[in-house]
Amino acid sequence: MSATSPQHPRSVPAASRRLRRAGPAGRVLALLALSATALAVPVPAGAEARAEQVAVSLGDSFISGEAGRWWGNSTVTAAAGCTRGGTDRAAYRQRLICHYDAERVYGDTAVHGAGTGCHRSDVAEITGLRQAGLTPVNLACSGAETRHIIDEAFKENTTSQADLLARVAATRQVEVVVLSIGGNDLNLSGMLRRCAALYMASDERSCAATGEGDRFLSALPEVEQQVTRAVQKIRQVMRQAPARSAGYRLILQSYPSPVPSSSQVRYSEGSGGKTATRTLVGGCPLWDADFDLMHDTLAPEIDAMLRRVATATGAEFLSMLGAVEGHALCERGTRQSGTLDDAAELGDTMEWVRYGTVGAKISQGHQQEAMHPNAFGQQALGRCLLSLYRDPRSRACDATART
Repeated sequence: MSATSPQHPRSVPAASRRLRRAGPAGRVLALLALSATALAVPVPAGAEARAEQVAVSLGDSFISGEAGRWWGNSTVTAAAGCTRGGTDRAAYRQRLICHYDAERVYGDTAVHGAGTGCHRSDVAEITGLRQAGLTPVNLACSGAETRHIIDEAFKENTTSQADLLARVAATRQVEVVVLSIGGNDLNLSGMLRRCAALYMASDERSCAATGEGDRFLSALPEVEQQVTRAVQKIRQVMRQAPARSAGYRLILQSYPSPVPSSSQVRYSEGSGGKTATRTLVGGCPLWDADFDLMHDTLAPEIDAMLRRVATATGAEFLSMLGAVEGHALCERGTRQSGTLDDAAELGDTMEWVRYGTVGAKISQGHQQEAMHPNAFGQQALGRCLLSLYRDPRSRACDATART
C-alpha cells in the first residue's frame, strides 16, 4: 500500500449527518443506541464460533488517532484556501463558503467542549489491521494515562478502558489488543510546551540546559510500574473473557520521536522568538539542544522502558521509534503543502507530524493535535502494526515499510 493512498472517504458519514439533524434529546437517544449496538450486542446460542474477530486499541493519543485530520502541514493558513493546501480533511465547501467539521474525521469523539475530544480518527493505527481481516475497535483516548486503562473513566469513555475491553470481549472474538500508554503519565506534551515557550521567549536557556531532561528521566521508573499495572489489568480482563478469545495477542508499543536531531532540522536556530522562522513557518519552536534531547535521549529511553515492561509481562513489543524517521517535523528533505498542492498525493515528501499550533497557525485545528503523527504518520504506524501481526519477528517500525 502506498503511503500516499487515502484509506477512507472524506465525505461526512451518514450517521454523523443524522445525529446533527436530530435535536438534543434525539442525539442522546441515538448515541445510546449506537453504544449499545457497539458494546452489548448479545451473541445467539451456539454462535460462539461465528463471533466477529476484532482488533482492539487501548491507550492514548498516539493510538487513538490524534491529528488524523491532517494530510501533513501547510503554508496556507487563511480560510480562503479552504482545504489549506489539501491538508485539512475536515474542510468542505458549501455555496462557495468554506466549512470545517472535525466530525468528518473524528466522528463523535471530536472536541465539543471542555474535557472532550478522544479524537479517534478514521485513519487511526488500528485500522491497518483491516487488511488482516480484523474489525478495528478503537477504545483509546487522547490524553489518557495508565489510570484510565486500569480503573478510571476519561472524556467520552464513561468507564475505564479495561471495562470497555471486557464488554467487547463478551460479544466478540478478540484476536489482538494493542496498547500505547505512558507518555501522558510522563507529561511529555507538557514538557514540549515548556521547551517551546523558552524558544519563543528568546530565552537562551534550553530545556536540556535547565535540567528538564533529567527530571523527565527520573520519572521513568515510577511510570514503568504504572504501565506494568495497566498490562496486568488487561491480562486479568482477558483471563475472564470467553474461551474464544483465549488465544489473543497483546502488543505493547512505544512512541516515535516527533522531531529529528538538530543536524536534520531544515530551519536555522537563529535567536529564537515568536517571529522566528522555526516558529511561524516550521511550527517547531525548539532550540537545537532540545531537538537532540527529544530525539537522541528521551524517545530512546521511553522505548527502552516500554520494552522492559513488555519483556517482564510476556507482551509482544512493537518499537515505534523509527516510525516517522525521514518525515519528522521540520526535518530536512520534507516539505509543507502550498496553495496549489493536493497534500493527499504528497505523502512521500510531506512531514508526517502535525506542527505546533503557534503564531499564525493557531487557527488551524486544536492544540492537542500538535506534535502527533498526522494521517500519513498514522498510516505508517498502521503498516508497522500489520507487519508485526503477520510476522511476530518484525518488532521495529521502519518509516519506509510497505505491506
